[in-house]
Amino acid sequence: MAREVNIITSGWRATGTNVQTPQFELIVQFDWVDNAGVARTGTRTITFPNVLAQLGNEYVKEKITEMILERVREVLGVDS
Repeated sequence: MAREVNIITSGWRATGTNVQTPQFELIVQFDWVDNAGVARTGTRTITFPNVLAQLGNEYVKEKITEMILERVREVLGVDS
């Protein structure tokens, strides 16, 4: 039985660009079919957390809040 968990975030603000954090790099392959029906592929190297700067603050805030909620539910054993 799922139980309700509420979290409230506040004070979301940029604190600078020189934060010391582990950095990761991965290669991502994209495969898709375009509007003309042509199969296409592309490969790109992504560096994390640098890629977060390309996503926009509101999107990053939303996803971080979702991750926090997921982790809180796990740690508290809410869904077990």
